[in-house]
Amino acid sequence: METPRVKPGFNGGVASSLDGSSRRAGYMGGIGAADRSKAAAPVDSCGVALRVFVLAATLVAAVVMGVDRQTRTIQITLADTLPPLQVPVTAKWSYSSAFVYFVVVNAMVCLFSAAALATCRRRGAVVPVMVGDLLALALLFSAVGAAAEFGILGERGNSHVRWAKVCNVYGSFCERAMAAVIVSLLAAFANLVMLMLTILTIHKSSSYY
Repeated sequence: METPRVKPGFNGGVASSLDGSSRRAGYMGGIGAADRSKAAAPVDSCGVALRVFVLAATLVAAVVMGVDRQTRTIQITLADTLPPLQVPVTAKWSYSSAFVYFVVVNAMVCLFSAAALATCRRRGAVVPVMVGDLLALALLFSAVGAAAEFGILGERGNSHVRWAKVCNVYGSFCERAMAAVIVSLLAAFANLVMLMLTILTIHKSSSYY
Protein backbone atom coordinates (compact mmCIF):
# COMPACT_ATOMS: atom_id res chain seq x y z
CA MET A 1 0.00 0.00 0.00
CA GLU A 2 1.04 3.52 -0.64
CA THR A 3 1.76 5.52 2.48
CA PRO A 4 -0.34 8.68 2.57
CA ARG A 5 1.77 11.72 2.02
CA VAL A 6 1.44 14.60 4.39
CA LYS A 7 2.77 18.03 3.65
CA PRO A 8 5.74 18.97 5.76
CA GLY A 9 4.85 20.93 8.82
CA PHE A 10 1.19 19.87 8.76
CA ASN A 11 1.46 17.44 11.63
CA GLY A 12 3.57 19.86 13.59
CA GLY A 13 1.02 22.60 13.02
CA VAL A 14 -1.84 20.39 14.15
CA ALA A 15 0.08 19.26 17.19
CA SER A 16 0.99 22.79 18.14
CA SER A 17 -2.58 23.93 17.56
CA LEU A 18 -3.95 21.17 19.72
CA ASP A 19 -1.33 21.83 22.34
CA GLY A 20 -2.09 25.55 22.33
CA SER A 21 -5.82 24.98 22.62
CA SER A 22 -5.29 22.56 25.46
CA ARG A 23 -3.11 25.11 27.23
CA ARG A 24 -5.72 27.81 26.79
CA ALA A 25 -8.35 25.43 28.09
CA GLY A 26 -6.14 24.74 31.07
CA TYR A 27 -5.66 28.44 31.77
CA MET A 28 -9.40 29.10 31.56
CA GLY A 29 -10.38 26.06 33.56
CA GLY A 30 -11.95 24.31 30.58
CA ILE A 31 -14.77 26.88 30.24
CA GLY A 32 -15.79 28.24 26.87
CA ALA A 33 -15.84 31.95 26.05
CA ALA A 34 -19.62 32.15 26.25
CA ASP A 35 -19.68 30.17 29.48
CA ARG A 36 -16.93 32.28 31.05
CA SER A 37 -18.95 35.46 30.62
CA LYS A 38 -21.92 33.82 32.33
CA ALA A 39 -20.00 31.99 35.04
CA ALA A 40 -20.28 33.41 38.54
CA ALA A 41 -17.12 34.92 39.98
CA PRO A 42 -16.08 34.06 43.54
CA VAL A 43 -17.24 36.65 46.06
CA ASP A 44 -14.56 38.40 48.10
CA SER A 45 -16.13 39.00 51.51
CA CYS A 46 -13.59 41.69 52.41
CA GLY A 47 -14.21 43.57 49.17
CA VAL A 48 -17.97 43.32 49.61
CA ALA A 49 -17.71 44.62 53.18
CA LEU A 50 -15.59 47.58 52.04
CA ARG A 51 -18.02 48.37 49.22
CA VAL A 52 -20.97 48.26 51.63
CA PHE A 53 -19.07 50.65 53.89
CA VAL A 54 -18.41 53.01 50.97
CA LEU A 55 -22.08 52.89 50.03
CA ALA A 56 -23.25 53.64 53.58
CA ALA A 57 -20.62 56.32 54.23
CA THR A 58 -21.27 58.24 51.02
CA LEU A 59 -25.02 58.04 51.65
CA VAL A 60 -24.59 59.42 55.17
CA ALA A 61 -22.24 62.17 53.95
CA ALA A 62 -24.63 63.24 51.18
CA VAL A 63 -27.67 63.27 53.50
CA VAL A 64 -25.92 65.10 56.36
CA MET A 65 -24.60 67.78 54.03
CA GLY A 66 -27.86 67.92 52.05
CA VAL A 67 -29.98 68.73 55.11
CA ASP A 68 -27.42 71.05 56.68
CA ARG A 69 -29.05 74.40 57.36
CA GLN A 70 -29.01 76.92 60.18
CA THR A 71 -30.81 80.24 60.72
CA ARG A 72 -29.53 82.80 63.18
CA THR A 73 -30.75 86.24 64.17
CA ILE A 74 -28.13 88.97 64.21
CA GLN A 75 -28.33 92.56 65.35
CA ILE A 76 -27.56 95.38 62.95
CA THR A 77 -27.09 98.88 64.33
CA LEU A 78 -27.85 101.59 61.81
CA ALA A 79 -27.40 104.53 64.16
CA ASP A 80 -26.63 105.05 67.81
CA THR A 81 -29.96 106.76 68.36
CA LEU A 82 -31.96 103.91 66.80
CA PRO A 83 -32.60 100.48 68.31
CA PRO A 84 -30.71 97.62 66.63
CA LEU A 85 -32.49 95.67 63.96
CA GLN A 86 -33.04 91.94 64.39
CA VAL A 87 -32.26 90.33 61.03
CA PRO A 88 -32.58 86.56 60.45
CA VAL A 89 -29.80 85.13 58.28
CA THR A 90 -29.55 81.57 56.97
CA ALA A 91 -26.61 79.35 56.06
CA LYS A 92 -27.40 76.51 53.65
CA TRP A 93 -25.31 73.96 51.77
CA SER A 94 -26.76 75.01 48.39
CA TYR A 95 -25.28 78.49 48.81
CA SER A 96 -21.78 77.05 48.23
CA SER A 97 -20.74 75.47 44.94
CA ALA A 98 -18.16 73.38 46.83
CA PHE A 99 -20.85 71.86 49.04
CA VAL A 100 -23.13 71.27 46.04
CA TYR A 101 -20.30 69.43 44.28
CA PHE A 102 -19.69 67.44 47.47
CA VAL A 103 -23.32 66.28 47.71
CA VAL A 104 -23.53 65.37 44.01
CA VAL A 105 -20.28 63.36 44.06
CA ASN A 106 -21.21 61.40 47.18
CA ALA A 107 -24.65 60.62 45.75
CA MET A 108 -23.07 59.41 42.49
CA VAL A 109 -20.55 57.20 44.30
CA CYS A 110 -23.33 55.78 46.47
CA LEU A 111 -25.37 54.81 43.40
CA PHE A 112 -22.30 53.34 41.71
CA SER A 113 -21.49 51.26 44.80
CA ALA A 114 -25.02 49.86 44.81
CA ALA A 115 -24.73 48.95 41.12
CA ALA A 116 -21.30 47.36 41.69
CA LEU A 117 -22.69 45.23 44.52
CA ALA A 118 -25.46 44.03 42.23
CA THR A 119 -22.91 42.88 39.61
CA CYS A 120 -20.21 41.49 41.92
CA ARG A 121 -20.89 37.89 40.77
CA ARG A 122 -20.38 38.62 37.08
CA ARG A 123 -16.90 38.05 35.67
CA GLY A 124 -17.47 40.39 32.77
CA ALA A 125 -18.10 43.31 35.13
CA VAL A 126 -14.65 43.21 36.78
CA VAL A 127 -12.93 45.66 34.44
CA PRO A 128 -15.84 48.19 34.22
CA VAL A 129 -16.17 48.14 38.01
CA MET A 130 -12.42 48.77 38.43
CA VAL A 131 -12.59 51.74 36.06
CA GLY A 132 -15.60 53.03 37.97
CA ASP A 133 -13.74 52.63 41.26
CA LEU A 134 -10.87 54.72 39.90
CA LEU A 135 -13.25 57.48 38.85
CA ALA A 136 -15.11 57.30 42.16
CA LEU A 137 -11.84 57.55 44.07
CA ALA A 138 -10.75 60.64 42.15
CA LEU A 139 -14.15 62.30 42.53
CA LEU A 140 -14.35 61.58 46.25
CA PHE A 141 -10.93 63.03 47.04
CA SER A 142 -11.60 66.11 44.92
CA ALA A 143 -15.00 66.67 46.58
CA VAL A 144 -13.52 66.24 50.04
CA GLY A 145 -10.74 68.69 49.22
CA ALA A 146 -13.15 71.31 47.87
CA ALA A 147 -15.54 71.03 50.82
CA ALA A 148 -12.71 71.00 53.37
CA GLU A 149 -11.13 74.13 51.84
CA PHE A 150 -14.45 75.98 52.00
CA GLY A 151 -14.97 74.80 55.59
CA ILE A 152 -11.53 76.03 56.65
CA LEU A 153 -12.30 79.36 55.03
CA GLY A 154 -15.53 79.60 57.03
CA GLU A 155 -13.70 78.59 60.22
CA ARG A 156 -10.72 80.95 59.93
CA GLY A 157 -11.59 83.48 57.26
CA ASN A 158 -9.00 85.08 55.02
CA SER A 159 -7.47 88.34 56.14
CA HIS A 160 -5.69 88.92 52.81
CA VAL A 161 -8.96 89.33 50.90
CA ARG A 162 -10.92 90.55 53.96
CA TRP A 163 -13.22 87.51 54.13
CA ALA A 164 -14.59 87.19 57.64
CA LYS A 165 -15.08 83.83 59.32
CA VAL A 166 -18.67 82.70 59.72
CA CYS A 167 -18.42 79.54 61.82
CA ASN A 168 -18.52 81.65 64.98
CA VAL A 169 -22.08 82.55 63.94
CA TYR A 170 -23.16 79.27 62.30
CA GLY A 171 -21.54 76.82 64.70
CA SER A 172 -23.96 73.92 64.20
CA PHE A 173 -23.86 74.30 60.43
CA CYS A 174 -20.07 74.10 60.35
CA GLU A 175 -19.99 71.11 62.72
CA ARG A 176 -22.39 69.09 60.56
CA ALA A 177 -20.47 70.02 57.42
CA MET A 178 -17.22 68.93 59.05
CA ALA A 179 -18.77 65.60 60.08
CA ALA A 180 -19.96 64.98 56.51
CA VAL A 181 -16.48 65.74 55.14
CA ILE A 182 -14.84 63.33 57.60
CA VAL A 183 -17.28 60.52 56.75
CA SER A 184 -16.71 61.06 53.03
CA LEU A 185 -12.94 61.01 53.57
CA LEU A 186 -13.24 57.64 55.31
CA ALA A 187 -15.26 56.39 52.34
CA ALA A 188 -12.50 57.57 49.98
CA PHE A 189 -9.83 55.68 51.92
CA ALA A 190 -12.02 52.57 52.03
CA ASN A 191 -12.44 52.84 48.26
CA LEU A 192 -8.67 53.10 47.89
CA VAL A 193 -8.06 49.99 50.00
CA MET A 194 -10.74 48.09 48.09
CA LEU A 195 -9.16 49.01 44.75
CA MET A 196 -5.69 47.98 45.94
CA LEU A 197 -7.00 44.60 47.13
CA THR A 198 -8.70 44.04 43.77
CA ILE A 199 -5.49 44.82 41.88
CA LEU A 200 -3.49 42.45 44.12
CA THR A 201 -6.05 39.68 43.63
CA ILE A 202 -5.91 40.02 39.84
CA HIS A 203 -2.11 40.12 39.95
CA LYS A 204 -1.91 36.89 41.98
CA SER A 205 -4.42 35.02 39.82
CA SER A 206 -2.88 36.11 36.50
CA SER A 207 -1.19 33.34 34.49
CA TYR A 208 1.54 35.69 33.31
CA TYR A 209 3.13 36.07 36.76
